[in-house]
Amino acid sequence: MLDLGEQPLAEAYDDDGSRYPLRLVRCRNCTLVQLDYIVPAEELFAPDHPYAAGNSAERRRHAAELATLIGTKADDTVVDIGANDGTLLRAFGGRCRLIAVEPTAQARKIALPIITYEKFFTSGLAARIRDMYGPVQIVTACNVLAHVEDPHDFMRGVSLMLAGGGMFITENHDLSSVTSGLQIDTVYHEHLRYYDLVTLGRLLADHGLNVCDSKRIPAHGGSFRVRAGHVDTGLQHRADVAKDRLIALLRMLTDGGAPVYGVAAATRATPLMHFTGADAYLTCVCEIAGSEKIGKMMPGTQVPVVDEKKLIEDQPPYALLFAWHIAGDVIKSLRAAGYQGKFIIPLPQPRIVSG
Repeated sequence: MLDLGEQPLAEAYDDDGSRYPLRLVRCRNCTLVQLDYIVPAEELFAPDHPYAAGNSAERRRHAAELATLIGTKADDTVVDIGANDGTLLRAFGGRCRLIAVEPTAQARKIALPIITYEKFFTSGLAARIRDMYGPVQIVTACNVLAHVEDPHDFMRGVSLMLAGGGMFITENHDLSSVTSGLQIDTVYHEHLRYYDLVTLGRLLADHGLNVCDSKRIPAHGGSFRVRAGHVDTGLQHRADVAKDRLIALLRMLTDGGAPVYGVAAATRATPLMHFTGADAYLTCVCEIAGSEKIGKMMPGTQVPVVDEKKLIEDQPPYALLFAWHIAGDVIKSLRAAGYQGKFIIPLPQPRIVSG
């Protein structure tokens, strides 16, 4: 794809005359873009490697935002792979056990209580960490996977450490930023591989991890953040818990004599109704004026679909929002129309809101 000729290492400021090929190639089988010549990791990331994340105000700000976004509980263990000088781990504060893995001497800037391994991350080290501290709830690897010589051993280690409900958060420079944005100056020997969501997702899946969500972020001129966990995400269990809580709430309200109207005969209302049995507790489902669904029954039930003006006229104390994913807009509209009751948001955790 690209040939930048013979070049020195981008962070080798004491030039010893060494030059190495710097070429990008794409795999015909998996489409991963990568260098065709790999300099040994010990040379790329020597103990005196000069990069320090803490020297950058942008990196410190990014770390603080990411730590807040992730959130932790007091008994969590967080392992940051490629921790550099500990900038991200320090952003978590003292809320939980923090473990840094960093092969360069930047690790020596990390102070207790952060536990530090001045080593390259491998599946063997992952096994030692798990044996000593137990399953890990959060593993982070920000701008790290591109530098990894053996990504399969790396991911075996992550999968081995990660607890059943744990999360792996990784940020990677997006291949499209290189190709579309002509960021050829981000092609250097430390960056062995250039991922996109497809190639990263394939690597994660090879090791039993499933992408839960992804987001474009501005870091390094265009990156993407992925949150992943073990393929068995406990989805059935979490769905059953939500169902039980919703039915318990509806039962409590209707047993107390409070009618509950549904709002929005959306397509997503049908599977939710039939999975939870919520239809047994609803008087009707209110639909926007002019809808062709008005006058019919909700699929497979005896719950009538009515004009939403009935909600305004009857003023039931509670309205179950089936279009809960746009609750803000729906609530604002119904308040403007004159509805004064409270709203039930069914997912992900059933709850009552006033607006």
